[in-house]
Amino acid sequence: KKTVAVLLHENADDDNKELEKYKEQSFPSGIELKAVVCQMEKPNIEVTKVKLGAQGLEALKQLPRQEVQLATKFGLTMSEDWQFSARGDPEYVRECCEGSLKRLGVDYIDLYYQHRVDTSVPIEDTMMELKKLVGEGKIKYIGLSEPSPDTIRRAHAVHPITALQMEYSLWSRDIEDEIIPLCRELGIGIVAYSPLGTGFFAGKAMAESFPSENPLSRMYPRFMEGNLDKNKVLYARLANLATKHNCTPPQLALAWLLHQGDDIVPIPGTTKLNNLYNNIGSLAVKLTQEEVKEISDAVDVNEVSGHRAPSFIVKPETRIPRVKLGSQGLEVSRLGLGCASLSGMLGARISHEDGCSFLKEAFDRGVTFFDTSNLYGKDHDNEIMIGKALKQLPRQEVQLATKFGLTMSEDWQFGARGDPEYVRECCEGSLKRLGVDYIDLYYQHRIDTSVPIEDTMMELKKLVDEGKIKYIGLSEASPDTIRRAHAVHPITALQMEYSLWSRDIEDEIIPLCSPLGIGFFAGKAMAESFPSESLLSRMHPRFMEGNLDKNKVLYERLAKLAAKHNCTPPQLALAWLLHQGDDVVPIPGTTKLNNLDNNIGSLSVKLTKEELKEISDAVDVNEVNPEIRIPRVKLGSQGLEVSRLGFGCGGLSGIYNAPLSHESGCAILVEVFSRGITFFDTSDLYGDDHHNEIMIGEALKQLPREKVQLATKFGIKQLEGFQFAVDGTPEYVRQCCEASLKRLGVDYIDLYYQHRVDTSVPIEDTMGELKKLVQEGKAKYVGLSEASVDTIRRAHAIHPITAVQMEYSLWTREIEEDIIPVCRELGISIVAYSPLGRGFFAGKAVVESLPAETLLAMHPRFTGENLEKNKAIYARLDALAAKHSCTPSQLAVAWILHQGDDIVPIPGTTKLKNLDNNIQSLALELTQDDLAEIYNAVPTDEVSGERDYDVFSDYMYKFANTPTK
Repeated sequence: KKTVAVLLHENADDDNKELEKYKEQSFPSGIELKAVVCQMEKPNIEVTKVKLGAQGLEALKQLPRQEVQLATKFGLTMSEDWQFSARGDPEYVRECCEGSLKRLGVDYIDLYYQHRVDTSVPIEDTMMELKKLVGEGKIKYIGLSEPSPDTIRRAHAVHPITALQMEYSLWSRDIEDEIIPLCRELGIGIVAYSPLGTGFFAGKAMAESFPSENPLSRMYPRFMEGNLDKNKVLYARLANLATKHNCTPPQLALAWLLHQGDDIVPIPGTTKLNNLYNNIGSLAVKLTQEEVKEISDAVDVNEVSGHRAPSFIVKPETRIPRVKLGSQGLEVSRLGLGCASLSGMLGARISHEDGCSFLKEAFDRGVTFFDTSNLYGKDHDNEIMIGKALKQLPRQEVQLATKFGLTMSEDWQFGARGDPEYVRECCEGSLKRLGVDYIDLYYQHRIDTSVPIEDTMMELKKLVDEGKIKYIGLSEASPDTIRRAHAVHPITALQMEYSLWSRDIEDEIIPLCSPLGIGFFAGKAMAESFPSESLLSRMHPRFMEGNLDKNKVLYERLAKLAAKHNCTPPQLALAWLLHQGDDVVPIPGTTKLNNLDNNIGSLSVKLTKEELKEISDAVDVNEVNPEIRIPRVKLGSQGLEVSRLGFGCGGLSGIYNAPLSHESGCAILVEVFSRGITFFDTSDLYGDDHHNEIMIGEALKQLPREKVQLATKFGIKQLEGFQFAVDGTPEYVRQCCEASLKRLGVDYIDLYYQHRVDTSVPIEDTMGELKKLVQEGKAKYVGLSEASVDTIRRAHAIHPITAVQMEYSLWTREIEEDIIPVCRELGISIVAYSPLGRGFFAGKAVVESLPAETLLAMHPRFTGENLEKNKAIYARLDALAAKHSCTPSQLAVAWILHQGDDIVPIPGTTKLKNLDNNIQSLALELTQDDLAEIYNAVPTDEVSGERDYDVFSDYMYKFANTPTK
């Protein structure tokens, strides 16, 4: 008789009655079990009811131990949140074996598997302990589960491997390429787990609906939404063939496997008797070679949608290769790990304990390059965390990179420092926090443009000589800076933002670095959404309202291509980057093991040149919002070149709101410059005690002076209260220029304006002095503000005028009648101040409620009945902006930009979000019909209120004629 142990529910009376019926039947003599199961409705099997106690202990007590081949496994651990890890150290091997023997209540285990390979422990060490257990009689045979070919060979050399347990089924056949041939060469059997495709081929109910109570239904890729519908086609084909063979789909799936060879043993599992009998029935299904092939073709593995197992269960056996970074000898893992996210830079911060555990897991998987910075996390949290993790890792096998030189205030305002004293101070601080004697790769996080790069590099060179750092890197450096730095000491690597949607370094940086032997670390390698708790989700332009919706189209294209390559979108994005060259090393960051494994999986994605081009074309960088290159234009006809959009600095000192601190204002100006706006406009009038010029002078110390076009003004004197006077006398002109040069801390002013025309002084006298200042090199170009046509002509006759600064916006267009025509006649450009109507078109909040600190409360167009009437104008522009998928402010600035390249608007703001919004206006394309529609939507005769404050009404250009000489 054959005996089968079956687990039944407790107190199941119906089950007990059914068992009694089975017991009354005798087993037919001479008929094999498999035949009985196939041919008889109720096979004559003696069924023993058992209660399954502690891990099978009770079951084995009721069975003949010598007739049972018992296999169990060790080495895979699972946390409560489904995070898996592997252990294979000798102590753990023995501990697990002793535990299993005790729980099973046996003296020996027939076949003892390593459940998953621990890539941090040499397989030889694990096998030696297993070999000892065999010698002690505690286990009879040794097996491995999900090992690589290299691991199999090395393990087998220590002690013969009896069996490999591998996923093998109709829809998971990747082991046919390498594993099965190798095992047959070495005489190793295959135990096929999930032979029914994790139940997919078990029956129509499974294919149609994965059990909702099973957690894998939400995490198993092949059963997830989208993939499951595609895979149903494969089940339907198998079901048709099963009908042809007069059996069930699971029987045919198992029979196909049984026909692969006697060295392949499937182990289907079930909790139901009828499924058990059904599985056993597969032994009776006979297939020819042609039928086996027909079944294989019906379930084409190339059509299977989704990975075969959740990434958190199968720790990738992808071997992460090593690459040389730069030409100085540094070798790193092909994929690095950006550690900033562990300290909450892109999401919620995780504890040091969890962070250290995660870093160890990354190391165990073969990622040995860790990237951090003294900036990441509050109070240097990231470096401290990594220092703790390094105590658990072999220091010499980790390539540690950190950075210095970027400072951040509490309100997210950034600055850069590169002076030698600060370089050394930062290095000493990082070494202490990290608990190390040396840093492998030390980067300057951002370039301090106020310090010659030679000075910074000389200090870094000293630190190399002292053994405190091994290699030097730069981050976000210009070509000129790279060349000059490399001349002082070899640069090993540049850390640059490089991804499918940020590829501007391909133009200059990559061509420059390759011949110099400089490698790249690609930061922000994946263009994926920031979590909602991330500050960047509210600050990063590409994720802001309007831009994000446009950019989603790019993700959708990538997702389609990823499905084509049977991988995830992040894997395809990383694979594209990895294919750019071995000198480009991505450092994606994450806090989740499944994402880490997903990233590592990108190393297995192989792409042809045609496929790389297809991916590049799908994520067209020209469609990415709002990464806009700000063009350059000629201002006037004397040679001054400026950015197409300027920046009005007055608002930083409290013209329209509370003044910013110098530190915050400087940080804004540095950000403005970094975005490509190089034309800064100020005046000796702005701010108490010339606050604005002094602030800009401080900012210029952090910027390359020769790349900034600096404009300031003279001529308006502030009296007691909100009263003003104008002075254009030669003596005052010189006095003001000398004072501005001193406050700004510069040798020259690029464009020096007369702020308002002094109608008591002949313009020839004022211009004569300005001409002298040009000749002395104190001013390069001359401009006027709010000058009449006559004044412009007479001034231009003394010395060429480069630009006239005039109020010009959708609701202030009077200069179109006289000023613009005369300026174009004379080759003079227009600099448009208040292009957003003093903020009126900047947003609904301005229109609805003025800030308490603003001077606009005194402006005619923003007071009482006038403001109420003007709201109708804003509403029209708002409606048009919606039509153009932009903001009202973008449409207002774009309208000005379309009036001609000789008109340069200079909107100001104190917020980076508004700055990026303004820059985005450069991307708007408007037709002549669009321009006319916008023009007509804001008829100037409907604007209520004068355009300037009452105190300045006498100084408007219409009244700015001066006495004749």
